[in-house]
Parts: sequence; C-alpha cells; structure tokens
Amino acid sequence: MKSRLSNDEFFVEMGESIKNIDDFLGEIIKNKLTARIKPMSVELRKLLNPGGQGNFALQRAQERFGVKFNFPDRSKTLPRTVIQVSLDEYINRMIFAIAGRPVTRIELVKLMANERGAHTDEWVDVLHRQSRGVILPLGNPARDKLFFEQNHYYLIEIGRTVVGVVSSQLLKN
Repeated sequence: MKSRLSNDEFFVEMGESIKNIDDFLGEIIKNKLTARIKPMSVELRKLLNPGGQGNFALQRAQERFGVKFNFPDRSKTLPRTVIQVSLDEYINRMIFAIAGRPVTRIELVKLMANERGAHTDEWVDVLHRQSRGVILPLGNPARDKLFFEQNHYYLIEIGRTVVGVVSSQLLKN
C-alpha cells in the first residue's frame, strides 16, 4: 500500500486487502487450494510487518482512523482463556515452537512471504522442512477432513483472525 494515499483511498485499499485474504482463505479451506497460502502470506506481511518489506498497514490504519485493534489470543496463564491484546502484542507473541525454536506470528508471516510467497530462495529455513512433518487438523477432522502442515495451519489462523478483527473493528460498514 502506498503511504501517500488519501484516507478514503487507504480505507478502500485496506478493504481490498482484507477481501483478498478472505478470498484466499475460502479457496484454501473450501477447495483445499494450498497454493493460495503463498499470496496470502504476502498480503498478511503487507498488513503486519513493522519493518523491512511490507509497510505495517494495520499500524498506519490505527493512526489514521483513530482505532486501536484488539486481537483475541490465548492467555499465558492456566486455565487458558481468550484475552484481548494489542496489534504489537499479537504479532510478537509466540504462536508455536518447533525443535526448541519459538516462532512468533510475524516471524512466521515473514518467513512464509519471503521464502515461499514473494520469491523463491535456494536457502530454505529448516522450519519449512520441520513443519511438513507436523500435520494439524482444521476444524473437526472427522467431518471436515482438512489437514494442513503446521506453517499453513497457523498462517490460516492468523489470516482468519486478521480478517475478523479488521472487518469488525474498522470496516464495519
């Protein structure tokens, strides 16, 4: 997203970005088109990445439109409950750990977008190989029969959360 857009143009671009992610999610979940995960990761990076590639569009939306996004997340205390966290907390919280390596949401988004979405590198992070060995069900496995490798599963969850939060807290109309 260009940073010199008017508020109206920026609002429209935010809506288009959320619509793209929602469309990708629909194709991934309903039609099992995992090839849509790559472009979805690039779209998520555009919204969430605070530095480098991407332009942290959600942070800019908070500043421009005076909204403070509240993201649902699991608490770190027992019993597990859902708490509301800020955008910064949401992207920087650990989403999973594999082989002793903690992975935050923003790290996963950037890893997927940089190495599997925007371009192809000869060097591939070990997380991709390890993730293929961890298969997780989405929804009810007996009914839905939807299984995704770990990176894909968590990227879908991030996409669903971002679409829900931005749709309900910014694009309500």
